[in-house]
Amino acid sequence: RSQTGISHAKIICSSDREVFRQVLSAYLRGYEVIEVELDAKCDRKTVLERIEDARRILLGLELVEESARKLLLQCFVKPDYNLHSIIARMDSVTREMLSMAVDILLGKRGNAEELSQLDDRVDRLYFLSVRLIRGKLREPTLMPEERLSLLDMRLVAKNLENLGDTYESLGLLKEMIKNQKLSEIAERLGKLQAGAVRLFLEGKANRDELLDDFAHIQNYIQELAELPGYLREKLSFALLLVKDIIDLS
Repeated sequence: RSQTGISHAKIICSSDREVFRQVLSAYLRGYEVIEVELDAKCDRKTVLERIEDARRILLGLELVEESARKLLLQCFVKPDYNLHSIIARMDSVTREMLSMAVDILLGKRGNAEELSQLDDRVDRLYFLSVRLIRGKLREPTLMPEERLSLLDMRLVAKNLENLGDTYESLGLLKEMIKNQKLSEIAERLGKLQAGAVRLFLEGKANRDELLDDFAHIQNYIQELAELPGYLREKLSFALLLVKDIIDLS
């Protein structure tokens, strides 16, 4: 931390392949300024491309200064973001991804590029939530029950990020599915996910009813032998991720 009170990370770039990971790590650790110093082994153009990749998924990260051998990034992230709102938004976007992925499979609307853009949005929210949670966990006055709540929230955020990846992979399947029961499964799965997140954030959903719905959807997926096995596997995996959120509530 500098004399101005701004936390500062310095990265010595010896391999342009590592820059993305190093910048991501510094962002998640809560640094406000990230300085990247290039040595002779680093290709400046490639490093800038990797940094642009990082900026695409790291909310608030900006390149504010650059010279031949130094790049300066700054994180314009408020520490008082509402974590509940971030989780709720991740839920909303991932459910939109599920709906679009199924429509792509059924040949109704959307394309893989639009789906990937939504997944990038989920990733940005996920990494922001991790940065904020890690910052709060470092607070010396944090009570034990608050620490547990934050750790649970990080697990829920990770599950939602995994759901986004799973729904994106559904839309990338290079096969048209003509079974309309897929829409029914997606609708029921989306409602279950919304209920699970509402239960976690607000405690307003009925846990027993959600678990009953989970069991019914699980059986329904397994009974649909006419759907390709790999598709049923992806839907079953998404369902288990939602079940994890219920269990954390």
